[in-house]
Amino acid sequence: MVTTAAVTSAVIGSIVHSVPPSCVATIVGGVTYQQCGSTWYQPQYAGTSVQYVVVNPPR
Repeated sequence: MVTTAAVTSAVIGSIVHSVPPSCVATIVGGVTYQQCGSTWYQPQYAGTSVQYVVVNPPR
């Protein structure tokens, strides 16, 4: 028997180079996060480009 699990959100700590266009910019504690449903991305610079790290929802 083979079972599969659906992935509903990205793994915390994952790095992506762009976020889906449906994400909404949300400012928490002076940091602009990108919120895509239940997944939150925090921007960080890698040299001169921006990448996004999947983080727990900010408080």
